[in-house]
Amino acid sequence: MFKKMYALLALCATLALPAQAVDCDSWVWGFDAACSHIKGTWNEGTGGLYLTGYAWHNRSKYDADKIDNFNEFAYGGGLGYHRPTGNKNEEMIYTIAFADSHEEPQIHAGYAYMWYWDVVGPLRAGAGWTGGVFFRNADFNYMPMPFVLPMLGFKYDKTNFYATYIPGGRNNGNVLFLFSRFDY
Repeated sequence: MFKKMYALLALCATLALPAQAVDCDSWVWGFDAACSHIKGTWNEGTGGLYLTGYAWHNRSKYDADKIDNFNEFAYGGGLGYHRPTGNKNEEMIYTIAFADSHEEPQIHAGYAYMWYWDVVGPLRAGAGWTGGVFFRNADFNYMPMPFVLPMLGFKYDKTNFYATYIPGGRNNGNVLFLFSRFDY
């Protein structure tokens, strides 16, 4: 198990290396804007360390025997970049690897946008979305699968806490996923 996690963390580190120059102008309409946001965050962003922590399975959507067999300590981490976009909002790109519900490696590579509001002092609350691809053995044999999910967050100086909810049906999905980012 740990050998798989080390291999996936090495993959995350590799994906965080500087990218080749990309010409976003030649991309198809719609994708050119997405490319520009990702490229801008990559080139102008500040680094951050991501730590994953908890995956709560909605008790009203799972049978008790399933819950008893799940891992909810989603240990892992990753790397990413973030940059302000004005009005204290920010966008980020990231790659994380963590232990999923079956204690198997799961990888996410994504983009996120957060709108923030001042709460008190340097504390800000935010809401936004994240999208990208994930690789998971339990359901998809590590085939890349797209995702778009809502996000909530709190930001205090260089410490960020996030939550997202993965919807699903009976005995699948319906997971509240918590993770954090510590800015360099």
